[in-house]
Amino acid sequence: MKAIILAGGHATRLWPITKNRAKPLLPLGDQPIIGYIVQDIKKEVDEIIISTNEKFADDFDSYIAEQGLQKTVRVVVEDQDSEDEKPGTIGAIINLLDKEDIRDDLIVIGGDNYQSFDGAEFVEFCREKEAPANVVYDVNDEDFASQFGIVDVDDEKIVDFEEKPEEPPSTLASIAWYFFPKDQLSLFGDYEDHFAETDIPADQYLDEPGRLIEWAHKQTDMYAFSFDGEWFDVGTPQGYLQATASVTDGKIVNGDTSKSEIGENVVIMEGAEVENSTVENSIIFPEAHVKDSNVRNSILDQHAKIDDVDLNDALIGEHTDI
Repeated sequence: MKAIILAGGHATRLWPITKNRAKPLLPLGDQPIIGYIVQDIKKEVDEIIISTNEKFADDFDSYIAEQGLQKTVRVVVEDQDSEDEKPGTIGAIINLLDKEDIRDDLIVIGGDNYQSFDGAEFVEFCREKEAPANVVYDVNDEDFASQFGIVDVDDEKIVDFEEKPEEPPSTLASIAWYFFPKDQLSLFGDYEDHFAETDIPADQYLDEPGRLIEWAHKQTDMYAFSFDGEWFDVGTPQGYLQATASVTDGKIVNGDTSKSEIGENVVIMEGAEVENSTVENSIIFPEAHVKDSNVRNSILDQHAKIDDVDLNDALIGEHTDI
């Protein structure tokens, strides 16, 4: 069994924090986001392939080397240089299957997921079903559910799927953990061939993985693995802050915080300085400087400087001076 971690996006919803940093390498507690995924599945698979773009390939290679993962994890570069040129999530998988001639059972995981379930349980579920499977999670919010593919199940079998419905029939959302047995990897090519003959633009059917599930569950039996606990899409500032709150269970303060009030869910990284300020529900990267300010629900990148500022719901890029 192999695993592909999808890490080729340019994460524009988190810019400028992710303009020069791969989203799966954002720190989450004491390790990057992708670290939780790798640790969760590395004992369950023979190889982990990180699929990324050329811009961030060296950063992932450095992560692999620093963690001593060279024997089980490697990087494959997608054929794209910018968000406009990206092949799309499904397109990247199709290209990778062809480029690497993969003929193994396959797990595909979005590199910006953080969840509380044990990856080994999903692998066991997949081996038992011997059929394509998708992890699903009840988001318990109809407005939020409209951002995802929504699944209907009958005794674990997926019987309906609707990608990003305006009026969700339920709140059971598909998340980016998928399994395809080796004898059904042809679904990817069949899917591409089918939609190439329609009027739907390629950037739609090759970009949203939910559309593959929406089509594939009508072609073959497909199953849903559901779990209780927590799951966060770390593709938005709110998701990143929520995931941080879950991982840290309070706050992590490694920087200097003189004459300051530090509230809940705060990460102040080593080398950061906070002076005479209030910080709550925020992340402050190394070498950032905060003075005489109030910071709430915000993320400050490394070397950012703010003085006498009231920040709320802000993303401050590196070397920014306010």
